Amino acid sequence: MDAAPQLKALLTSRPNSLQNIHDGILCIEYDKERQECLRSLLYDDTRYDKISKEHHGSLEWLWKHPQYLQWSASATSSLLYIEGKPGSGKSTLAKYIVQNLVKVPNASSSTVAHYFYTFRGTVLESTHENMLRSILYNILEKDESAFFHFQQEFRNIQRHNSPKWPYESLKIVLSSFGKYPATKPIFLILDAMDESIDHDRCSIIQLLYNLCSEKNSCNIKIFLASRPVAEIKHYIQENALMITLQNENMYVISECVVNFLENEIKLTGKILREAADHIIGNADGVFVWVALVKTELLRLIQTGCTDAEIIDCLKVLPADLEEFYRLMFSRLERGHPRDIQVGKRLFRFVLFARRPFTVVELRHALAILDYYNASNEDFQKNIIRTIERRIEHCGGNFVEIKGNTDGTVQFMHQTAREFLIRTIPDASELRFETTNEAHRIIITTCVRYLLFSFGSPRMKDGFSKITSWSLKDFRAYAEYLNEWPLIEYTFRYIKDHHD
Repeated sequence: MDAAPQLKALLTSRPNSLQNIHDGILCIEYDKERQECLRSLLYDDTRYDKISKEHHGSLEWLWKHPQYLQWSASATSSLLYIEGKPGSGKSTLAKYIVQNLVKVPNASSSTVAHYFYTFRGTVLESTHENMLRSILYNILEKDESAFFHFQQEFRNIQRHNSPKWPYESLKIVLSSFGKYPATKPIFLILDAMDESIDHDRCSIIQLLYNLCSEKNSCNIKIFLASRPVAEIKHYIQENALMITLQNENMYVISECVVNFLENEIKLTGKILREAADHIIGNADGVFVWVALVKTELLRLIQTGCTDAEIIDCLKVLPADLEEFYRLMFSRLERGHPRDIQVGKRLFRFVLFARRPFTVVELRHALAILDYYNASNEDFQKNIIRTIERRIEHCGGNFVEIKGNTDGTVQFMHQTAREFLIRTIPDASELRFETTNEAHRIIITTCVRYLLFSFGSPRMKDGFSKITSWSLKDFRAYAEYLNEWPLIEYTFRYIKDHHD
């Protein structure tokens, strides 16, 4: 029997395809298995693009810092730990080094992978599983020769028809890079380890630390940024490479503050020096605190003020970030009852949504009131016209719109989110529900939104039975659904809120 037509050619690691060797041969094209492996590693990543860009020239100090120079110049694996207070610019620095790795010796010929943990993105983005998928995807996408690290575990998954990578398998694959010399150096940029879930954090930090062990023959450079975390400190020995970020920020903050006071507040002379000294002296290297102070001063000058009032304003502002948030929150509590209710519902969606809402999604979500006998007509009447202004007014400085066109609504910083979860008193009108109750209300909102969208007069009157639809009808229906921006979120995430 001629076996040639039955031959299956499997080729995963050579550049020569066998597809055209014989017309009767059933073959699998070059790189197919690696591409399948890549698809199996797809991950969530909404954080990176939302990180603010650094002020021009503000991070140039990094390239001359002794700890950085030792890390980048080393011929062996090493870990550079960036520790910083909340709001000191760790994520901005991490993004900056990703975008400027061409300045790092040998980085242009290296494999670069990055991950930014966050509580403000999808539910997966604070998990170590999603981090591992991201890092491994980036490595495999950029270096075909790295596939041999993945093959055994990937084939085990396929053999068992597993729908996803087991968490332990992901750890095994990443650990394997420490056992064999890589064809290229690997740079791993990891941000906000403090925003990762507590579960298994020690194990992940141990894995990263082992990758940089002097016993390994590979060359892996890890850039790890975080607030002070006990688990990291445990592994950072006395001779480890470490930069304390707030200590490096003072010059940049000084330059930023003076520029702001001169150009936007229009201060000069003695009053300029007095105001600048006060802000710089109390900033303690924390950019978020400085940003909040700038907002206060801009609000003050909009109503007209004297130099003395500017100094008085600065002196009464809390020097502690947590106390600053208390001041902002107390203002919201003194607002109009209507604004308080909108603010409460706004915080609910921003805190508990499975991914950040876009502005238009939030506009429709806020139009669905909490009482149950509202009609489709009530929904249309409650859609806010100037939603951006409403978000700013009812959310105070806690939330921001990120992006220019139909941006996403998120907390201005992780510390703001933590404050609202931890600190709001039970007696406050802005006190939102327990986590489970908040998710239940979001589910109810999504269900009622579907009822409004499918039960609208236009839906009832404009579309006949689906069995008689033409292509034109399907297109018209798709255009109709596009007018209901919250539908995509509802179908994709309503089950996640239930789980």
